[in-house]
Order: sequence, then C-alpha cells, then structure tokens
Amino acid sequence: MKKKLMIVMCLVLIISTMTGCTTFNNFKNAFFGTQQPGKEAEERTIKIGVFEPLSGQNKEQGNLELMGIELANQLYPEVLGKKVELVLADNQSDMYVAETVINELAVQKPSVILGSYGETLTLVASDTIKANNIPAITITSTNPLITVNNAFYFCATYSESKQGDALADFVYTNKKLDKVATVKITGDDTATANIQRFNNRIKVLAGNSESVVGNYQIDNASKDYTETLEKIKKSEAKAVFLDVAPATAEEFLKQADTANMTNILYVGPKTWDDEKFLKYITDNRKLSIGFAADYSAKSSTTAMSEEFVKAYKYKYGQDAEPAQATAVAFDAYVMALKSIEKAYNNTMAWDVEALVKAAPTEAEGKAVKEDFENTKKTGIPTGKAIRDAIKSIDGFEGASGIISYRGNNEATKSIEVVYYDKGKAVQKTHTVDKEKIEGE
Repeated sequence: MKKKLMIVMCLVLIISTMTGCTTFNNFKNAFFGTQQPGKEAEERTIKIGVFEPLSGQNKEQGNLELMGIELANQLYPEVLGKKVELVLADNQSDMYVAETVINELAVQKPSVILGSYGETLTLVASDTIKANNIPAITITSTNPLITVNNAFYFCATYSESKQGDALADFVYTNKKLDKVATVKITGDDTATANIQRFNNRIKVLAGNSESVVGNYQIDNASKDYTETLEKIKKSEAKAVFLDVAPATAEEFLKQADTANMTNILYVGPKTWDDEKFLKYITDNRKLSIGFAADYSAKSSTTAMSEEFVKAYKYKYGQDAEPAQATAVAFDAYVMALKSIEKAYNNTMAWDVEALVKAAPTEAEGKAVKEDFENTKKTGIPTGKAIRDAIKSIDGFEGASGIISYRGNNEATKSIEVVYYDKGKAVQKTHTVDKEKIEGE
C-alpha cells in the first residue's frame, strides 16, 4: 500500500513541475488527440519494444537511449486510452545474441520497436522486423542500409555525412572563415564521406574551389601529429574539420596548442559531445571548437525540448545535462505514440466497402476488411498502418528539434552546431536548417 502511495505521489510531483509555455495536460493534448477506441475495443496494453544493448560493451550508449524512452513513457504512459507497456529486450551488445533476442521480441507483437544503438545490431534486427511487419525506429544508428531495403525501419536522426554540410555552413556562414583544411584517420570511410560533403559545401558557399587548402590523413597507430600540424600551418587554414574520435581529437589539440595553433577554429563530428573531451576544452582557455549535434540542452528550440529538460532535471538533478541520444530517444517514443494514434484514426475513417471493391484481388480485399475489423475490435492499429503514419510525419516539434519524414524513412531535421569559444560554452548554439541546405 505504501509503495503504491509513493508511486502516485511521485507522478503528482512530476506533473506539477511541468510548467512554462503550457501546463502538462495542455501540452500533452497539443501532441495527442482525445479520440479513443470505442467501448467495443478489448482492454489491453499497447506494447513498445525496446531493443537495446543494456549490457556488454555498448551498455552505456544503450542505457542513454533507454533513459529517454523511459522518461517519455513516464510523461506519456497511455495512447488511445490504453496503457503503454515497455518490453525491454537486451541484445547484450552481441550480434549473435541480438538475432535471438529480436525474434523473441517479435513474438510478443509490439506495435513499434525502438532501437538499437549500434549499426550492426540494428541491421541484425532488420529481417525480423520486415518479416513481421513491425515498424521500428532506430535512434542513433545512421547506416543507410538500415532504411534502404526495409520499409519498416526508420532513423530518428540524420545520416553521418550530413554533418559535413552543417559544419561547413557554420564555418563559412556563421564564423566567416573561407580557408579550410580537413583531417581524418586513414581508411575511415565514414569520415571520407563527411569530409567530401564539407569540402563541397564550402566551395559552393565561397564560390571558390581553392577555399579548401588541404586534406590530410593521420595514422590511427601514431600519436605524433607534428608533420600534419606543420602542413596545416603552412596552408594558412583558418578552420580545420578534424573528423576523428574525441580521444584522438584531444591529443591532436594538445599538440596544436604546443605548436601555437590555437587561433584556428577546429570543428568535429557529433561524437565530440563527450564528457572527458569537453572537460579538456573547458579547462583549456585557448581553443575554440564546434561540433554537430542532434540536440543541445543550451538551446531549447521547441516546447517539447523545454518540457523534456524540465522533466530530465527533475528526475536526475538540476545540474544534470541530458545527452543527445537521450533526447532523440525521447522523440522516438513520442513519435511512435503519435503514429499509433494517427494510424488508428486513419483506419477507422476507411470506407471499407469501397476499399474491398477496389482491391486488385479477392485476397487483398479480404485482408483490408480483416485489418479494419481487428483494429476496431482491439483498438490497436496494424503495423502497416503505423508504418504509414510514421512515414507521413511532417514538422514534428520534438525535444531534439523539428523532425520530418515526408514519405521517406530517414529523418530530415535541423542540425545544431555547439560552439565553445576559448574554452567557454556559448549559450546560444548555431542551428543549421537542413531543408535549406538540401534545397540549394
């Protein structure tokens, strides 16, 4: 009895803290309609599968995504008048375990699956998700193969290579720097794609093919970057796209500091949003850096992002800062619920007789009728209907920014560039409009 009372009190406290642009209930109603299944619908929960590495080498990243999903579930525990049940499936950071786990999860018939962190783990799940017609949203995985061959798999963030566009726009348009160089690890194909887009974008913006003054490679096994730094200095580059991991970037920047090359703006990928790396930057008052981001707690661009930050700080402490992955995971859950509701409403609006008549075959007509009747009976739309609803999302104002699919499976969204000037975080981050970039 005491435990139940404690839970109720906690929920009341959470709801009471949701103030600001709108009250909790008004905010909730702004994103979810009031239509619910009729009384004839059977009482049952709606399941959301969570396919993540909650143990093993990727458990830290998997749990960051889980935090966002669970926080969203606490704020939005129902859809269509039904309780949402999270079904956790730990793939243990292992591709062989993942294959078994995703099959076990599919048997439980979740309406949507969220995850996984890790390109390989996500791809392992692809065939099962497609075969069972279960729509899935991967949160931080961006390999194009995830969505290219699977109409049921969606990415909640932009592909890696689009970071190059955003960083180029930041360097040239925002910081007015027109001489750039790039650095990557030899053999890194992802960095190659990022750098190609960065270079192409800079050349278009500057109207000058000579604005890129050098492209350099460093050996992953070497920790001496003296030669590369000397080449950059001679090139007179004003900005460097350093497309390397945080640990490598830290060592590179330490040597840049020693070589008196702190007057250069260094930009990097979203992996630079790393606690240890950013501590080095804030401790060093000479360097200026920028990096691409899905989300920055310093820039609340939507009502949802403000509510997300408030809820996160209430749960984890006022000094806690949510990770990018946690914000995107929060959005993935909310988009899943919005899509479930829209799929139900769309199905109930069908002219069943007309659709049956228009069906190319008798079997397809029968399937349409069965889908309608099952949705009406259970109050739960089919996976195909939910998939179509996700695909139609346009202008969803989430915690991590504005997300659209518009008939595609890869999200189109604005990319933020977080900027640290001489070790100090700039409160207002620069947001790059991806629709504008892709439209040019």
